[in-house]
Amino acid sequence: MSKRELEIQLYRLSQQIKKGEAQINSMEVEFAKKIKITRDVVADLKTMEESISVAATRYREACEKESKKVETKLMRELELMQKTSEKTQALSAKVDEIDLGKAQTFAIFDSLIFAISNWSTDGQSSPDVELALQSVLFPTVYERVMKGNADYIVNTVPVPALEIVKRGRETIKWLRQTTDKSLIDPTSWEEHAGMVQQWFIRDALPLIYGARDPDWDDDLPLSLTEVVEWRDMPASRALHFPLIFDGMDLVEKYRDEIREHTGLPVFTQQQLTTRLEP
Repeated sequence: MSKRELEIQLYRLSQQIKKGEAQINSMEVEFAKKIKITRDVVADLKTMEESISVAATRYREACEKESKKVETKLMRELELMQKTSEKTQALSAKVDEIDLGKAQTFAIFDSLIFAISNWSTDGQSSPDVELALQSVLFPTVYERVMKGNADYIVNTVPVPALEIVKRGRETIKWLRQTTDKSLIDPTSWEEHAGMVQQWFIRDALPLIYGARDPDWDDDLPLSLTEVVEWRDMPASRALHFPLIFDGMDLVEKYRDEIREHTGLPVFTQQQLTTRLEP
């Protein structure tokens, strides 16, 4: 190989080396750009990560704060509901106690006048006298009880109950010896119902309540027409005698409690042994 040929090859080799170096330099520049881009992306990602972390923390704190608010509100509402429920239950119990007292009063007085009207040992009864007693009992006692006058509540059979029954039966016996007409007869009612009514007001009621109430003298007894309507027309009771009707409903509602707590079963047995000879 001549010297010229060798120089030519060396020149070509040097050119190739320069070209390779240029390519390498270009690749290094490109790689550096990509490295920079990657670093920028990583930096952006880190920034985004930090932002997301901050946002997530704030969101979590906001949720926890809101959750505590909701929880506090719900707890207050629950406490209020519990207090309201307790008050409602207490009020309901109080209402039940009041209604039970009304029912007991009705049941006791009904038993008293029923015992009085069944007065004789031979089985005679006086439903007409029972009506006369109801004519004064309804406005004097029952209506006051149903209007909320607690002074007229009678929860248990009064101690003088048997004495009242005895005196009432003696009144009926005297009445039967005085007239053979029923008080249902308008003339007989006019003549004798007042005596029965006054006995109840002046003798029976003071024994039960311990004293007379001056207002009793101002109470107007039901008329014969009214008590007969009460007896014979049950369908009209709710309309014409609403307080008495509601009281009788309470007696049905609390029948078991009345039987258990008033002493009426014992009274019923005792009064059977004190009937009068006709």
